[in-house]
Amino acid sequence: MPSYVVVGASRGLGYAWLQNLSASPSNTVVGLVRTPGPVIDQLTSDKISNVHVLPADLADHVSLKAAAAEVSKLTNGSVDYLIVNGAYMNHTTANLTPTALIGKEELLQEEMRRNVDVNLTGPMFAINAFLPLVRKSSIKKIIVLSTGLADPVGTKEGGLASAVAYSSIKAALNMVVVKYALELKEEGIVVLALSPGVINTRLDTPSEEEMAGMMDMMKRFQLKYPHWTGPMKAEESVAMQKDVIEKITIEESGEFLSHKGNKEWL
Repeated sequence: MPSYVVVGASRGLGYAWLQNLSASPSNTVVGLVRTPGPVIDQLTSDKISNVHVLPADLADHVSLKAAAAEVSKLTNGSVDYLIVNGAYMNHTTANLTPTALIGKEELLQEEMRRNVDVNLTGPMFAINAFLPLVRKSSIKKIIVLSTGLADPVGTKEGGLASAVAYSSIKAALNMVVVKYALELKEEGIVVLALSPGVINTRLDTPSEEEMAGMMDMMKRFQLKYPHWTGPMKAEESVAMQKDVIEKITIEESGEFLSHKGNKEWL
């Protein structure tokens, strides 16, 4: 009976993980969210009953440690798969290039700080909180959701100069994954940075400026991937990610891969 913990499971990709994993009654599935109430209501509406929802904030190490203690009670002290999904991206600043931030130094500093808190130290908090449980598993897999935007080669080929803070900090996160993989390899723990592909998980309507930036980004993507037709559904991405996770071995620990199991980000 494998156990899964999904950090950042309130909506979009994280919620799609809960839907996918709950399809097998033999799985023990735990979703960590900032506010459990709405997620529990959604699960009830979707007639999903075999998911445990616990409060935790990716940027709050105290809440993650408390969640790990509660998870231990549900899983007999071990966790087979830790999936760190939560992330922060400010869509109002994502279209800005480095020089567009000239004269907006306070905004730049705030964006970098927020990205570090959620997209860099947050995953480290989550891994450190749940590592004692992962160590007691026979499967021992830690998956950190990254992004193809953090790939320097792909960024250069695609000519994408925007999403400065998000891309930069996610690239730093990929290095952190390498560090964990090197340290934990002798224990048989697999640590993987995994890009889910491009998925539209926004609940609000983009502004005209944001939409223009998104269209420009899509055009640049299509220059490298001419057959790409646009964002995929979260459910499709999760199914592909799960296949990669099941196949990954200790020899590949520390890798940065796409939902296709390679470096093809779209």
